[in-house]
Amino acid sequence: MDIDYNLVQRAQMLLTLDHPLTQVRDILLREGYPQEQVVELMDATEEVLNYLVPPQYDENKIGIDILHPGEEKKEGRKPTVDILIDKRSGRLELITPHQPETWRVANEVRKAIKRQRKTVKNYH
Repeated sequence: MDIDYNLVQRAQMLLTLDHPLTQVRDILLREGYPQEQVVELMDATEEVLNYLVPPQYDENKIGIDILHPGEEKKEGRKPTVDILIDKRSGRLELITPHQPETWRVANEVRKAIKRQRKTVKNYH
């Protein structure tokens, strides 16, 4: 099944913000994404997180895979890590800094982390 690219990006952003998979699934369904695509994406994500963790990851890091222009979102495409995020410090490591999309996504992630930290500070 083809999964909407916007759905994948939204799921990646939510996971980057440290939401658990069940919460991501609920958020995506509430936002109106097709249930069968959400379920398939979350099942695949869970499988990847449980079984195919690359060595540069640990429990404190999240990797983001970006579909760059010219790449096809075809079945069997192996995910690659373009951005690695440290959950504790919020520090981003750009694995593919030569790609303009990596910078664009990294800037959006930085903004989201900054907003999240401001929200947390307001509650403490």
